[in-house]
Amino acid sequence: MKRRHIELVRSGSATGLRIPLCVLDATMGAVSTGRAFFFREPLDGAALRSSLARVLTSYPLLSGRAERDANGVLHVLCNDSGVHFEEENSSADMGSCTVARNGKPALHSFLPKASVVRLVGQGVPLLAVKLTHLAGGGSVLGVHMKHVLADGQAYTQFLLDWAAEHRGLPYRTPCHDRWLLDGLADGAPPQEREHNSRFVVASRREKYALLSRMVLRAQKLRTTTCRFEASELHAMKQAATAHLPYGWISTSDALTAHLWHLLGRLRARSAASVERLGVLVDFSSYLKEIPENYWGNTITCTELRLPVSEMRDCSLGKTARLIRESTSENTAANALDEIAYLREQRLAGRERKVMPRMLYRAYTNMLQVNDRAKLPFYDLDFGSGTPFRCELPHVPIPWAAQIMPTPEKEGSREVHLSLPKAAADALIAEPSWQAHLHKYA
Repeated sequence: MKRRHIELVRSGSATGLRIPLCVLDATMGAVSTGRAFFFREPLDGAALRSSLARVLTSYPLLSGRAERDANGVLHVLCNDSGVHFEEENSSADMGSCTVARNGKPALHSFLPKASVVRLVGQGVPLLAVKLTHLAGGGSVLGVHMKHVLADGQAYTQFLLDWAAEHRGLPYRTPCHDRWLLDGLADGAPPQEREHNSRFVVASRREKYALLSRMVLRAQKLRTTTCRFEASELHAMKQAATAHLPYGWISTSDALTAHLWHLLGRLRARSAASVERLGVLVDFSSYLKEIPENYWGNTITCTELRLPVSEMRDCSLGKTARLIRESTSENTAANALDEIAYLREQRLAGRERKVMPRMLYRAYTNMLQVNDRAKLPFYDLDFGSGTPFRCELPHVPIPWAAQIMPTPEKEGSREVHLSLPKAAADALIAEPSWQAHLHKYA
């Protein structure tokens, strides 16, 4: 193989259908979901392209292109324009990629290029893959998918189905009927409003200002990764349960509460300030109308507010219980209300102006938590073994935590924290902050 090889992988079965994306999909903008998977054994690029072409017959949106109709509604034209697939030989070896976690080579060198501002057009693939062969053996598989098509759970399901196709194993055909979600708002009473608790209708000027802020501040952020062993998490949950006022909490609730306490102290805001916690939540499990094989975006968020003075006196158990209660408030009725609101914005011609409110609050007083610990990233197997590492690209949002599983599958967790550089340096280098971080170890 040449040092670098690029081609478009097609299924060979263009339908020409235009599939309108649902109103929730449209709020995701042009951002991509990306991961890099590290395999000790080399992967066969030609075989991967062949199996990818086959699995795309079940995922026609991925080889299509996004477009807007005369009303600005986002569609995907299933024209089989192809998936961008890049294969490259690297001079880096596995040791240099994994020993120094925050060192070089940078993770972006293992991920395919994905525009963060462009979505619509024949030149913008909705799925891009990069396979890197490392010196001395091993491969890195980087995959970028446009978030308008799928959330983290659906992204992972596609990868598992691709691996099953590669190995000749059966998998369930995904459901791409986005009207199943939009149709849930049929009959909802009209409400004249431009804002709700999760979304905001932004002007073009406001959107440009926010995106500019993200670009400028991204250079001042640092992503650091910390690991919590299974025994440490068990002790953390036990400590939270000992001070639990009532009810049940999960390990995730306890870990989220611990991170909120810790980073709140690290942020050192005044006692009169209010700290916000935003947690992403999947609502597919409590919408009976959505089939289990529905493939798309099914995420919402919950938000919790506490005055700094109250948080300082709030026990781990009480905070975890407040998080559990807040998460439990995400009912089917709330999800339907959000869908109805987004449909109103589409009908009013404001769809392109709708943005998640959490983005605005990211630069004020919010910690954002995305718990992906139960997603089976480490079950991905193309016939030569599962990955021993899964890395995430840098998140250009401050005070954001992404909780991930570990390859051992024994209950440990990795937390990827996007922090201002001064805060990240203090957390990593100062023994007192490390003691706070791992106080339950």
